Amino acid sequence: VLISTAIISCICFYLFPYGWSWYFTSMIGALLSATDPVAVVSLLNDVGGSRKLRMVIEGESLMNDGAAIVLFQLFFYFFMGI
Repeated sequence: VLISTAIISCICFYLFPYGWSWYFTSMIGALLSATDPVAVVSLLNDVGGSRKLRMVIEGESLMNDGAAIVLFQLFFYFFMGI
């Protein structure tokens, strides 16, 4: 999540000509870096994947979502000057 946030932040900062701050582009990066495993879990259900593998993928997704929320809030507080 950290690497994805950093890459998306750099792309937004240097590619878009809007004059966004680093904090704002980091907020965008944190929002877009969260992954959604619905397709993978659905595919595992269709092919009869193990329950343990599904639980690992869902747990990893929850951890990524939590990290993205924390990063977003951190950059939001920096952006607002709190």
